[in-house]
Amino acid sequence: MRLFYLQICYIHTIRRFILTQQPAPPPEILTILKALLHPDDRFLFTNMSEQLVFEKFSFSKGTIHSNFKELNDRITIVKNGVIGVSHRMHALVNWSHFYTEGDLVFNLEIHEDLNRMETQWHVLEDTVLYSIDTNVPDTHPLKKLMVAFKLQRSLLCSYQYQHYIKEYGLDRHEYSVKWIREHSKIAAALPRKELANFLGISNSSLKSFLKEALADA
Repeated sequence: MRLFYLQICYIHTIRRFILTQQPAPPPEILTILKALLHPDDRFLFTNMSEQLVFEKFSFSKGTIHSNFKELNDRITIVKNGVIGVSHRMHALVNWSHFYTEGDLVFNLEIHEDLNRMETQWHVLEDTVLYSIDTNVPDTHPLKKLMVAFKLQRSLLCSYQYQHYIKEYGLDRHEYSVKWIREHSKIAAALPRKELANFLGISNSSLKSFLKEALADA
């Protein structure tokens, strides 16, 4: 019997899902999932990866979420597109980070009841995500693998913002030029004031750094 996977397409205008059949995910998705696991648990993935069932989520450009409830208890990877994370402070939008191709996305980073910074996810380009549900019955053959995924998911969420804080603490000039060069499409999509605020630099510095980054591109 041929196995198929479910594709879930998000239709923003009518806010509902459509289920269609979808083939197995690209090999790079499996590579990212395996790398997420602790080395001692990767044998579980090697032995069970063919039994994983993926769902494909499609989000349209311009969609904004304050909670990705569709991703509850899931491991989700960006296949293509861009999702930005913003926070509002003193009426100014602050961008903390962006998810691009190959990144893991977790809705755990925003707790709906504690979201006093009006944190939101912004779909900046049409985006496709591949996702697996980690909730399975205790008797399910994938149970041990899903427990391992849940543990790594929780740990990664806990340290995620520490990673961005560490990156943010680097030399502003070196970091900003490098970031603009590597994320030129995102830089072009953001208002200059918000981009400068995200990088922690002045508008005049941004102008100079943009010129340098584009000259080296």
